[in-house]
Amino acid sequence: MMEQLFYIFCTTLPSHIIPFVLFWNFHWRSRTAALALVTVNVLCKMAAAAYFLANGLYFRNLELAFAVVGFLIYCCFLRLSPFKMLFTYLLIVDYLLIIRGIVSVLAVQVFGIPIQGWGSSFVCILLYGVTLPLLLRFFRQVANLVYRTDAPRLWRIIWLVPAFVTILALIFTDSYLESSVDSGFFLFCRIGLLVCVFAIYYVLLQSLEGLEQQAALRQRLVFESRLLEMQMEDEEKRSQLLMETVEQTRQMRHDLRHHLTAIQAMAGDENSKLRDYIATLIRDIPAAVQDYCENPTVNAVVSHYAARCRQEGIAFTARLTVPAQNENLDDRALCVVFANLLENGVEACGRMAGDEKFIRLNSSLEYGVLTVTMDNSFDGQARQEDGKFLSSKRAGAPGVGLSSIRAVAKAHQGDARFEAKGTTFLSSVYCRL
Repeated sequence: MMEQLFYIFCTTLPSHIIPFVLFWNFHWRSRTAALALVTVNVLCKMAAAAYFLANGLYFRNLELAFAVVGFLIYCCFLRLSPFKMLFTYLLIVDYLLIIRGIVSVLAVQVFGIPIQGWGSSFVCILLYGVTLPLLLRFFRQVANLVYRTDAPRLWRIIWLVPAFVTILALIFTDSYLESSVDSGFFLFCRIGLLVCVFAIYYVLLQSLEGLEQQAALRQRLVFESRLLEMQMEDEEKRSQLLMETVEQTRQMRHDLRHHLTAIQAMAGDENSKLRDYIATLIRDIPAAVQDYCENPTVNAVVSHYAARCRQEGIAFTARLTVPAQNENLDDRALCVVFANLLENGVEACGRMAGDEKFIRLNSSLEYGVLTVTMDNSFDGQARQEDGKFLSSKRAGAPGVGLSSIRAVAKAHQGDARFEAKGTTFLSSVYCRL
């Protein structure tokens, strides 16, 4: 009876060691209490096994009950989804069943020794020692991937697949009975279990990796959407401020011209120098803001950057066709496109040491598609990563302005393309109005 108890102990201990190794760094309600209860469960199992063996009773069914109790202990003390735990726990159970099946086959068909004897126990220990260190890496990969994947509906159902295969293997094969182990059907079932386990978990792991990538992509899209929304709100406020500034400047210019004309009339002919000086002031008052297009928001943005170009000595030309009202493309989106293009262009020209600085901005409207192109000079230093231009302000980070432009374009059934040729940076954007 002692050799049978030792065999049961050898096949029981790994089923508790492996979960603790895999889940040791996870969140526990009480790791100490879990260890204590697992120890009590193992001792109770050994006591029950001794009683059943002493009285000639069949112990297999009760052993399965103790395995269920062990799983419930982990469920109570690990702060993890029970379905995720069950999915991983079944992988451990299948591994133990496969090892036990191999030991039983070797004991009966190769060594000719009892299944639950001392020799079988040592063969079992040897197989665990050879296979477990290698498979622990696979088990850890499964556990980490499972618990990173947040798909509650999937986990409520997916554990049924390995559970069904495991139950069939337990029903049709019994590694405690020599008559069962000696048959070809036992070997077929255990090999089938091995193949099914690896096939199932390989397919499921591939699916989980796909789900994880989709979740990461979804989070990235949500982040980019929120970032774009915030930028559009900022651009709307800026465009409104620009429009108010343009209007105030136009009014002040108009009033200043009239004031100077009145002062010139009051000066009379007695002070010719004063009249000439006032005439010079009137002549030097800048002309009214140029209307670049029908859209007031775009016109205000372009006028602002055109003034900056004049101040910084950048040759600026613009030929624009942008309707005043657009059904699907609002002024906030237009502001994001034009403001970011021009902001990047002015900054790129500002980093140049030479005098040949230019910005050429154009837009056209055909068949409901607005196309915006801009060529600007720059110092020729353009860094790219994965096809995206990196920001000159934040080392290693993609340009936020260009990303925002592309996001607006794609959100309106369009796209954006950016290309550096020598010392000229080419930008093209198209959106459906």
